[in-house]
Amino acid sequence: MYDGVSTRNVSNDIMCSQYDGHDPHTLFENGKDGGQFDFEKGLDALLRIGDAKYIYLAGIYWKNFDFKKGFRSIINSNNPEYIYRAGWYWKEFDRRIGLEKLIESGNAKYVYYAGLDWKVFDFDSAFSALVSTGSAEYIFYAGAHWKKFDFHRGCEALVKTMNGEYIYKAGCIWKDFDYRLAWQCLESLVDSGVEWRTKAFASNEWRKGLLRVWQTISK
Repeated sequence: MYDGVSTRNVSNDIMCSQYDGHDPHTLFENGKDGGQFDFEKGLDALLRIGDAKYIYLAGIYWKNFDFKKGFRSIINSNNPEYIYRAGWYWKEFDRRIGLEKLIESGNAKYVYYAGLDWKVFDFDSAFSALVSTGSAEYIFYAGAHWKKFDFHRGCEALVKTMNGEYIYKAGCIWKDFDYRLAWQCLESLVDSGVEWRTKAFASNEWRKGLLRVWQTISK
């Protein structure tokens, strides 16, 4: 015979066993369907598996979800994609801590995306982190699409990458751009810069920018 405490423990073990042993997709789908699903035990089982993708999806689609538990697990996963996605779609998310983890990851792509999509975002901290990655692609995109961007420092960081393609593209669409500094860089890329110098001379924005530079030099 079992005493009351032992009976409850056995009962809890049986209930938990109904959720353990499943793959994360099945657990997620069971919670999404609802019915007699125990969301607390289901989430605990999902957290034990630790699959960031399905924890993120559960936070969107389950009708009952413990965002504090889910947040801790997503953050500890060190998965920048799902930290970014949860920060965009979850109803509850600490974006300050989320951004800190994205910055720690050194992943320029998801720092950039978070700057596009998160409702609350520290652009100053994110900008410094982004330029430190040396990613010409995402420095360029941030200058093109972020609502707050330091174009002077951004141009300096972009030129340091020595990436002719993104230096050229930034000169075409950034609303503030140092054509003198950028052109010096393209000239220094003797062989690899030929294509981008040629394109620059065919671009209205580059021609106007370079004309202003040359007029200043000639005075």
